[in-house]
Amino acid sequence: MSSAPQPQAEAPHLARALAALAKEVTGLQGAVVASTDGFALAQLGRQADTVDRLAAMTSSMLALAGALGRELRFGELDTLILDAEHGKVLMLAIPGDPVRLLMVACDTRGVIGTVLWHAKQCVRAIADAPPQ
Repeated sequence: MSSAPQPQAEAPHLARALAALAKEVTGLQGAVVASTDGFALAQLGRQADTVDRLAAMTSSMLALAGALGRELRFGELDTLILDAEHGKVLMLAIPGDPVRLLMVACDTRGVIGTVLWHAKQCVRAIADAPPQ
């Protein structure tokens, strides 16, 4: 993707994981790595005020989806997908201690299966990185 947004991150491994995601996902509009309490840890392609809101919304949405999954006895939450008229949003839990969250937004050019695969690769890269 030639006009990929550039990552900004607190830790180099987060920046590398987001940069790899940007290279692979067509139509990527932005991505955020967030803490479970809703703070942005890394960003790709969004202004700081938007990133803070997206991090908080990602935390809230995944908490709600997790509660729904527990209520339905579906097990642990892995991925939440929102499909809208002008794009898609994927939210994924990043395992580890602490657990972190990944939100990926792409326009209609993004093929959901491809975006999901690359988002899961990004999650693995972040989860497998040694502690900073």
